[in-house]
Amino acid sequence: MIEAYLNQTAVWYRATGDMNEYAEPVYADSVNISVRWEGKRRLVRDKEGQEIVSEAEVLCIDAVQEGDLLEYDGRKWTVITVSPVPDLDGTENHREVAV
Repeated sequence: MIEAYLNQTAVWYRATGDMNEYAEPVYADSVNISVRWEGKRRLVRDKEGQEIVSEAEVLCIDAVQEGDLLEYDGRKWTVITVSPVPDLDGTENHREVAV
């Protein structure tokens, strides 16, 4: 049902969990995904519990995780937090991603 609202495209770079020689995260090959990108600033908590300002909320059905990158409108954004949203039957319907 939410797929009808995912009318924008972002490029998803999944973090592999590895680091390069400069201690920077390594990412898998990019994939285009359908999203709903809403530029709204809000305060969120990252996985360590620190408060961070999120510049946008992104809705998607792909398995985006914290630490991944999303590229939209010529800019790469780091995923701060991900909240799965359940459907009425309890299965995951989509994800709300803060960047």
